Amino acid sequence: MSNHTRTTHAGAPVGKAFLPLALALAFSPVAAHATNWTPTRSHAVLLKTATTSPATTGQAPVTHTSYVVNRTGLPQVQSLVTPLNNNKLLHIAVGLTLRNTNQLEAFIRDVNTRGTAAYGKFLTPAQFKATYGPTDAQVQSVVAHLQQSGFTHVTVSPNNTLVYADGNAAAVATAFNASMKTYSDNGKLRFGNDSDVMVPQALGGIVDSVIGLQNIEHKHPMNFLGKPMTETANVTAQGTPVAVTHSPVQFPAIYDAGTTPTAFNTTVGIITWGDLTQTQQDLKTMTTAMAMSATNVRVVPVTLGTAVDFSDDPGSDTEWNLDSQSIVGTSGGVKQLVFYTAANGQNGAADEELSDAGITAAYNAAVTDASGLAKVINVSLGEDETIANKTGTQAADDAIFKQAVAQGQTFSVASGDQGVYVSTNGEFANSAGAVLASPFSLSSYSVSEPSTSPNVIAVGGTQLMTNGTAWAGETAWNDGVAQASDGNERIWASTGGKSLFETAPAWQASLLSATVRQVPDIAFDASSYTGAQIFIGGQRYSVGGTSLASPIFVGVFARVQTYANNSIGFPASMMYRDFPTNASVLHDVTSGNNGLNYNGTTYGYNAATGWDFTTGFGSLDISLFNALAYTWGNGAPATNAPPPPAPTALSNGVAVATQGPAGSSQQFTLVVPGGVTLLSFRTSGGSGAVSLYVKRGSAASATAYDYMSARPGGNNQNVAVRTPAAGIYYITVTSPAIFTGVTVLGSYQ
Repeated sequence: MSNHTRTTHAGAPVGKAFLPLALALAFSPVAAHATNWTPTRSHAVLLKTATTSPATTGQAPVTHTSYVVNRTGLPQVQSLVTPLNNNKLLHIAVGLTLRNTNQLEAFIRDVNTRGTAAYGKFLTPAQFKATYGPTDAQVQSVVAHLQQSGFTHVTVSPNNTLVYADGNAAAVATAFNASMKTYSDNGKLRFGNDSDVMVPQALGGIVDSVIGLQNIEHKHPMNFLGKPMTETANVTAQGTPVAVTHSPVQFPAIYDAGTTPTAFNTTVGIITWGDLTQTQQDLKTMTTAMAMSATNVRVVPVTLGTAVDFSDDPGSDTEWNLDSQSIVGTSGGVKQLVFYTAANGQNGAADEELSDAGITAAYNAAVTDASGLAKVINVSLGEDETIANKTGTQAADDAIFKQAVAQGQTFSVASGDQGVYVSTNGEFANSAGAVLASPFSLSSYSVSEPSTSPNVIAVGGTQLMTNGTAWAGETAWNDGVAQASDGNERIWASTGGKSLFETAPAWQASLLSATVRQVPDIAFDASSYTGAQIFIGGQRYSVGGTSLASPIFVGVFARVQTYANNSIGFPASMMYRDFPTNASVLHDVTSGNNGLNYNGTTYGYNAATGWDFTTGFGSLDISLFNALAYTWGNGAPATNAPPPPAPTALSNGVAVATQGPAGSSQQFTLVVPGGVTLLSFRTSGGSGAVSLYVKRGSAASATAYDYMSARPGGNNQNVAVRTPAAGIYYITVTSPAIFTGVTVLGSYQ
């Protein structure tokens, strides 16, 4: 080991401080790789099955070894499995066990319970590390073991909970007593461990899990891309409720934001991977088209050893665009939008590189961000809960989400787009329409990790109906069966159900009499038929999925956090306590199903009155939710919105261009001297339909004006005043819709 310091974006440096201990451990049982091994929570992802063929005349019985994937349904590996070549570099994350876990659970409860000494006193990352993070000595023992086993580029996360390293199959065998295998799947190299991950007894109780040892399964986006769109809006006139798509900026009106402030004072995070250049360009296109202020964006690259590929992943741009544009549109604008982006692994052979270790590292970056913590973090990703549990990913993720709750942060996670069939990624029939063969069963349900964590808000999906721009009803989202890219048919519906591994948190157990975590908690619009109009590569598309529902909630909750001075903690316990007695806050979804009907049998869960497995409590009325959720904070006066910009001063006879988002107003003034015989104000050109209000001496509005012009459907508004009194005239241009390129002219003679 050299004496120079190595650093990465993901972790703290490993340098001279580790050298003495490394040398000491070189003669210890750990460094000698003793045969006394102890298990971790990372199990074999490939399970071996031996079958023996009957003996034939003159021949001995032959034993064949086959493999299944350790996930729900135990799917068979269809190709030859061989040892993984040592030339294959693995990027791993070793999850370390938190300290004082009983004390941490009590703190998480008390910090969100009014009347306790800890209420509202959220921890800083440094405070969390000092009390609950692994000690430096524990970290050093793990670092030394990895280095002695042949791992390189070893780094430590700022909170001491994850150790990152690069190694090969030989290093894995030495460090973890585990063997690595590989096979080809549709032309892509897949690898995974076929034995449980172990550590020397000296590290027992320190190492909790090891992730990054497989790329057979990893988190995938939760969106449903629809067709390109040519309209800038798709809202019907007042009349019969219909299902149509909406611009993200219309969700505040649909879900009744009213006077709830924008999220101007709340920082929001998004978990992503790859290059974000196109996403940022499309976000700018969206805010420009909607006449919104540009979004303050920060990108945090999260490396994992030498996994530093941040090339563009066009297939996932849809997801990051949906997340960012839906959050900004619903929130009305945030203080800052932070992308925590893992190294890419989706393009061609690069798909071999992405593992859950990188995504977990991105979660961890959001709770240790030295530049400032995001108050709400969106995760529109998920995978089969069983494999996440078996690989140890679920354990590592849970530790991160606990830290978030202790720090007053909220992770919002899409519940899934596969209905009750997460185990098969929603696929249940091949291209010929035949139901997939055993061991798949239509009555075997599964859910998605990390939405099952008791320390996140799981957001399911609805199909939204509107009447004009008003909410008019929702049903459980189920777009039915559609063909996937591989030709197989799959279901697109709101995922909900029961966790196989997570214990029900107290706030859910008491209301639902549950013993295991049940999802989702709430829901918002997700259907591709009623989804969001999202810019992708400059073109507008309709996009749905619970990847829309979660960002809508993030935008809503960010607004509420701004109103409450960011003093609200993780809201789940308050939701389950207060929602049943505050029904007006909710749009209870009572119809729909998240499964399918096959041969006369209905599978999945049905929506029902109150909480259910399709949409949780339902969606929220933003204004009423804001009034309720404000009481969950510290009771301090709400932060006032920043003062509006000073009115633009007009000069006599000089036209000025203006624009504004839906429902906004732009202010102008004109100083009029004495002796004027005719004063006029005009608007013209551009797009949208504006109204014009004028008042002498004070600000004009739709309820306070001396003169007004509101000709329906146009921008050619005109106000004329004969022999006006001298003074300052205030002019307001406003519209219920977006307006751009409108000119304002004030003149007198």
